[in-house]
Amino acid sequence: MMKKELTLNDIAGNTTERTVWQLLLSLAGCGNGELSGVSPQRVVITGNTFLLKAGGAETSSAFAAPETFAGGGTPQESSEVWSIGALAFYASTGTNVFEGKGGETQTAETRIPRISSTHAGRDLSTLIWRCLSFSPNDRPTRSEIVRQAEEALARPAVSRKRLTGMAGKSYERSLVTFWPEEMVPLLLMFLLLSSPCRLLAQEKTSFDRSAIPDEMVALVLRCQDLRSPQNMTKVSRAMDRDMNWTMMDELAVDKKGECTTKDVVDVFGLNDVGFSILKRHGGVTNAGGRFRDGRDPRYKYSLLEITVKKDLAVSYQVGGREGTQIFAVIPFEKNADFEASVPNGKVFKDNGVCYIQLQQKLKKEDAFTLTIRNKSGKNMAFALINYNSRNHE
Repeated sequence: MMKKELTLNDIAGNTTERTVWQLLLSLAGCGNGELSGVSPQRVVITGNTFLLKAGGAETSSAFAAPETFAGGGTPQESSEVWSIGALAFYASTGTNVFEGKGGETQTAETRIPRISSTHAGRDLSTLIWRCLSFSPNDRPTRSEIVRQAEEALARPAVSRKRLTGMAGKSYERSLVTFWPEEMVPLLLMFLLLSSPCRLLAQEKTSFDRSAIPDEMVALVLRCQDLRSPQNMTKVSRAMDRDMNWTMMDELAVDKKGECTTKDVVDVFGLNDVGFSILKRHGGVTNAGGRFRDGRDPRYKYSLLEITVKKDLAVSYQVGGREGTQIFAVIPFEKNADFEASVPNGKVFKDNGVCYIQLQQKLKKEDAFTLTIRNKSGKNMAFALINYNSRNHE
């Protein structure tokens, strides 16, 4: 059986910072003049590097610099640098910059998103941010990208975690020819894709990130940004511009498991952000007298922040949904120990977030139970996001 060719699409959103530095080094150093607007499908993982697939013609406007949309002329190095930055942004976050429109709508006043600290350190985040500058003169050169990437990769990697199998067998020795711990996710993905038996087993118990809409990933990233209070203003602006969501405030309070005002718990502040925005746009909350919540057919996304007491669980009856259903459960602390489930739901975990997909499409009269168990040993806040397709896929 021929093994599947791994591309940047296969690992986007599941990479480590060191892997993204390697991507930048590989692309900025190839110097073949073919990078402007290149599609992630054409960026192939070969050994411990990234290469452009020979003879490929895949391009995507989502990775094209703003000046390329004017048409005419040969793409300059600065245009390729913008595309390299867009590919690195995609690799780090799993989402396309500027909502997948690339540089087509970018202007000198367009705010360039910064990758949060949960995905990249300051040096990497700043370099990618500079690559995505509207003005070609503000972007770094290829040689500058190569120099920074080489310096980052020359720094000692964090110590490798021990990888063991079900029987306790260590796989440390088998990884010596790969990058340190950064190549472990790629190795595991490669084994998964090349094994029909493993694929069959996964289909029964889980789903992968390709089923998660980009808009939902963007909402997850905003919630993760709220872990840092200094990001409140930035997230509020982003949420204010995005009116494709509403608050999921129809859920009944779980009086046994939820924290009260007497319990000490750090929170995102998501509810304050959401309700303030909706009220400002016409009182579209319960408090405003117009009941809009997760059951409202005008919205595919609804969200809510809840808190769960330590070592307890909460359960919510959810109804009024139609079509495909996916939930994202984001703990306030990235490495929090928790479980989230829906009866017969498929589960996918990524970067501390638990995604749950109901196996069957729902009718409006259907209902199900969402359960979250806090095993972290401390009171914990969770952000909930629901993707509700409304049968309009």
